[in-house]
Amino acid sequence: MKRYISIFSLLLLMLFTFSCSDEIMDEIDTDPNNPTDVPISMLMSGCTAATPYWVTGTTLAWYSSIFVEHTAGAHGQMRDADRRANINSQLSENSWAFQIYPRLLPDLKIIVEKGSEGGSEEGKWIDVGIAKVLQAYTFLASTDTWGRIPYSEATMGAEIRKPVYDTQESIYAAMVVKLDEAITDLQKENISATAGEDYIYGGDPDAWIMAAYSLKARAENRLSNVDATGSAAKALAAAANGFASSDNDFTFDNWSNDLGHENTWFQEENERKHHAVSVTFFDILDGVNDPRIPLFVTQVNGEYVPAPNGTAVQDQPGTIYSRMSEHVIYPTAPLPIMTFAELKFIEAECHLRKAAPDASSALVAYSAGLDAALLQAGVDSASAEAYIAQAEVLPTDAASLTMEMIYKQKYIHLWPYGSVEAYAEWRRTGYPTMTNPFETPRRFPYPQNEVSGNPENVPDVTPYNGVWWDDGTED
Repeated sequence: MKRYISIFSLLLLMLFTFSCSDEIMDEIDTDPNNPTDVPISMLMSGCTAATPYWVTGTTLAWYSSIFVEHTAGAHGQMRDADRRANINSQLSENSWAFQIYPRLLPDLKIIVEKGSEGGSEEGKWIDVGIAKVLQAYTFLASTDTWGRIPYSEATMGAEIRKPVYDTQESIYAAMVVKLDEAITDLQKENISATAGEDYIYGGDPDAWIMAAYSLKARAENRLSNVDATGSAAKALAAAANGFASSDNDFTFDNWSNDLGHENTWFQEENERKHHAVSVTFFDILDGVNDPRIPLFVTQVNGEYVPAPNGTAVQDQPGTIYSRMSEHVIYPTAPLPIMTFAELKFIEAECHLRKAAPDASSALVAYSAGLDAALLQAGVDSASAEAYIAQAEVLPTDAASLTMEMIYKQKYIHLWPYGSVEAYAEWRRTGYPTMTNPFETPRRFPYPQNEVSGNPENVPDVTPYNGVWWDDGTED
């Protein structure tokens, strides 16, 4: 039977992450209803729910979707962001100052410390490996979003209140090492099972190993503007041990129909209704008669009416512009973090970019990614065959496969749940061409609490400065 969890209850567990003992619990000033030591089992359940919730599924995703023009802002904060009216230090306050740095990263660190050699739960290597994968994913997504961020001095608490901001180059290098460590840990003898603690893969170490290799391929591929051929070779080496099929997708699939515990995008659409389908995204689909249009997009009075980025009028009721369909956005919809289809698109690109380009292997990988993406979207076999029969979708000649074809299919596949990744990819590749009349931010602004509380270390940049793997500069 499918497990449903109370997301809110699990996230509350993230608050209680300090050490104690039975003796301390007896002390007069200690509240037994607020424990200061939580076992790995409880931290793991919280972290495997919190990572997709906070990193992949809420504020960062909603703003990234606007920036990369997957959606257009039709109401409230997203409409303001689409018009660049609120691109300031308040934009990402919740994600940084209340979720990622004070809760998620400290709890992941505690899991690693408790389960490693010398820790209070020494030998729980699967948990340690899982935590390291989640650390790598969170730090990589965070540095992609903001640029330079605290890493080496992060999560030090009162010991270091004003952490330095590490270079993005050093963070990327450290996270590749972190993923290698995770792979090693996940292959060690483990003292206990984690099936009931892990809400992503049910404690399956082999699945987490494939996720680690796949994330490593994504990270290496991101560095194409830094080292085109070298990054391609490294990404392909990692991808060889990544997801073997869509059954291995790195996906959170434990939402509930209960109020407040539904898929985060469903909550946004159901309660706020800030997003409409954008003209940019719709035109890409429409340009190749994509069979995903009726699966993805609602109609208004019998017609598809995408919203223009930057100039949409107020439409909270959804009576003017098309919205994301109930086929995609529903209470228990899975939230993918990384998929087999994305990995195959990465492989296809890297085969074309490596020192000795291999168009034939690129086409094989691209075709596999396209098939997986269409299947995941729910396209029937007849419609899929008609779609890929178009030469501009799937060329019969490997030499005709272009980078733009790969970028296009990845951009479509990442809609709507992969918007954080799509936003990073647009900055790396330049695809698609933005239609918003206002300039598109190339990073998120640093939160106000950092600007005010750690001014010595916060980089002096604007949201329109690139990041290191984008334009070669660290600030």
